[in-house]
Parts: sequence; C-alpha cells; structure tokens
Amino acid sequence: MNKVRNNVVSNFTPLDPASHQNIRVITDRGADYGENIHLVPVVADELRQLVLEYPVCLLKDPNTGQFGMHALLGFEPGNNLFLQAERWQANYIPLHIRRQPFMVAVNGPTGTAATPENTVVTIDMNHPRVTQTGGESLFSEHGEPSEYTRQISSLLAGLIPAVIRTERFVEALVQHQLIEAIQFTVNLADGSKQSFGGLYTINEEALAQLSEQQVMDFHQQGYFQACHLLLASIGNIQKLVILQSQR
Repeated sequence: MNKVRNNVVSNFTPLDPASHQNIRVITDRGADYGENIHLVPVVADELRQLVLEYPVCLLKDPNTGQFGMHALLGFEPGNNLFLQAERWQANYIPLHIRRQPFMVAVNGPTGTAATPENTVVTIDMNHPRVTQTGGESLFSEHGEPSEYTRQISSLLAGLIPAVIRTERFVEALVQHQLIEAIQFTVNLADGSKQSFGGLYTINEEALAQLSEQQVMDFHQQGYFQACHLLLASIGNIQKLVILQSQR
C-alpha cells in the first residue's frame, strides 16, 4: 500500500513484532513530520473538541464529487497556523495527525469496505517519524506490544467506525440538501486580501425546514447536534485571521 506524500512514496506494511522489533516512533510535533498542512481530514466524533479550536468545513473531492469533513488549519498550502515550531497552539490535535505514521488497512479484496473485523494496523516505514533511535518503542524484547502501541491500536480501532459514522452523516446532509458553499476574504501576511472558496457548510435555512420526522431522525442519529457544531466552528475562521496577523 503506497501513497505519495511530499514527493516521498509511503511504504505501509502490517505492524509485526518480528519485522518491527527495533523500530521506534518519534512523537514530537513539527513541520519535519508533515504537520505543516492547511487542511486535515476529521471525523464527526471529534466535533465537540474541534469546535473549540478549528473551523470545520466540508470539501468536495474533485475526482469523485463526494464531500469529506476537514478542519481548516491555515489559508495556504504548507501553512499550519496552529503550528509554532515544535508546538501546536491548540488543546486538541485531530486524530488524523495523532495516528501517524500508522494507518488501518483492509484485509480483503480491493474495494472491500472497512469494518472493525477486517482491518489490520500498518506502519509507513518511509515516514519521518519512523526511526531506530529515540522515540517510542513498538514492542518489548519478547515481542509484546508496548504501551504506546496499545494506545495507537486503541485509537485506530475507534477510527474505523468513526469514519463510517461520518460518511453516513455526510450522506444524510447530501440527501436532505443541507450543504451550501461558503466564501470568505482574509488579509494575508504580505498585506494583500484574498478570497477563499471551495468550502462548504450547513445551510441553516434548509436545516430549519426539515420535517418533524426528519428532525427526530436527525436527533436520534446525533446529526442535528453535529450540524450545529459544524456551524459554530465556522466562527473560528476569525481565530485563524488573528493567528495569521501574528505571523
């Protein structure tokens, strides 16, 4: 399973005590570990924490036309305004950042949908966090998972069902035509103004026009609260503007 990240081809392999006995993982923060990005995928389960820190928007995949949920970290590629050297100016760091260099892979034919039962933990051996000196060990000398590995495995075990729940939430938004485009203008570091589009959020008017049964269904699924958290998070764009001005 290979992907390209910053012109480096990733090399994901199943986590295994025999192969990764001497491998360690650096858990420091920083641009050296691929964290200087302006968008990060998030799941709906994180919204309660994310709304206190980040603007959360929906983005449309230009290839598939499908919407995905992302936290906005900055206004330009390669510019994470929450990252100050080796420190995040936030009390909560998105799961997508914390899971690296690990990923969940599906143990099955191509196209098989991921479930908690058919997935395995993999590690990107080409990731800058992977080393043989310093950092957190993955296994004991007897091949037993370290406390760090157990924590990562627990995080990833919860991530798959969270991704599935998020996909269903977004599908419900599309089905009920609750998504609308937004655009805003910010002052960049060089003093110029720039407009940003391609972002989407919840259409409040359409949300208010849901039928009584639809509202009940949304409440039961937790979607109604998620919609309001998404809307509330947009106010954090002003926080990004302040961070931008401080740069």
